[in-house]
Amino acid sequence: MAGLLLVLVAGCDERGDQVEVGLGKEVADYEPVETDVVNTHGDVQNLNRFEEFYDNVKNGVEDRVRIVSYTEEGDPILHDLAFDGTLIHSVRDSRRDTYGNGENVEMTCKKIEHVEDGTMANNMFNLSDCNKNDVDVSVLWY
Repeated sequence: MAGLLLVLVAGCDERGDQVEVGLGKEVADYEPVETDVVNTHGDVQNLNRFEEFYDNVKNGVEDRVRIVSYTEEGDPILHDLAFDGTLIHSVRDSRRDTYGNGENVEMTCKKIEHVEDGTMANNMFNLSDCNKNDVDVSVLWY
């Protein structure tokens, strides 16, 4: 049923290990806006906006940003980050990914870290100290 929202819980004993995902819900087409940080296979547009967000988090300044990563097939995966001065609220929406899991995963994290010479790319930004386990913590790579 298209309007049905399912909540899946990864097998675990601790509440912090639970992952909530929304499945089967129809979503509108993604409409890009000029403030989006767009990652097309490592080619990043509007990187300065992400760097501003990263600096604001380090300095305790509230901010929000959307990162849009495109799959090999050209489908957008939206990753909204909102920093409230203490925690980073993360929502990764892959419901427009034709070949993906179609998930909307929410979590909160205390930090965002920059890793140079990572496994995927020379520059990687990952969330850390999050309230979910076994979840993709990557934010941006190039």
